[in-house]
Parts: sequence; C-alpha cells; structure tokens
Amino acid sequence: MTIDLTSVAIVLDPNFGAELQQLSAQMPVWIVDSPGNRPAIEAEWTRRRRDGAERELSVFRSIDGLSAADHFAALLKTIDAAHGPSAQVAPFRTLYVYGASVDPTAAAAVRAMGGGTPIATERGFTASFARATA
Repeated sequence: MTIDLTSVAIVLDPNFGAELQQLSAQMPVWIVDSPGNRPAIEAEWTRRRRDGAERELSVFRSIDGLSAADHFAALLKTIDAAHGPSAQVAPFRTLYVYGASVDPTAAAAVRAMGGGTPIATERGFTASFARATA
C-alpha cells in the first residue's frame, strides 16, 4: 500500500498505542513519545526495517507545561518544512490531529500557515490547506 503524502497525522494522545500501525500505513505520522506509545513506535520501526515498508514516522517529546494545542502550534512549521510545498511535489493538504481540541491557539496556528478553519472530530480535529498539487 502506498501512503498518502498529501495527508499528515499528528498524534498528541499519549495512549494512541496500537492504533499507530493502521494510521502509519496510510499517511506520515508525527507521534508524541510516551510510555503508552513507545511499544507501538518501536514495533513500527521494526516493521519498517524488516519489510522495507513505506512508512514515515516521526517521534517528538512533549514539553512539560505546554498544552496539546501549544505542541501542535510548535510542530506545525516543522511539519510544513518536511511535508509542505518546499519539501515535496504534492504537499500535504490535510492534517489529522489526535489528542488536541480546536482552541484559539490551534486555530491561529492553522490560519498562520494558510489553512482553513479547523473542524473538530471525536478525537481531535482536522485542518485543510489550499495548496497546488502537481
């Protein structure tokens, strides 16, 4: 299965764990390192090495005192540098965020990067960006 590089998932849920395998098979994933996620992260790294699987998995650490929305806002520029127009021919257009709610900080970060109004989901929110694709 080829992953969709026009979508990126940001996982701020420290207990996402076993759900990572299915998500990382679909799109690049940025996931918070936590005791609840570490076994799944290591399993994905092993699967990638063993199978040569196409998976883009980036791990980041949480910073004490920052909210999930603050983490999201801090990550957004890095994600744009890795998956945006300057990094790939078809840049990411959709973000799927797990473990953070839409608040003024998250909404402002999305708008600052040219995105539309984030839409709340049961587990977080999604955000769309109008970007040209090849």
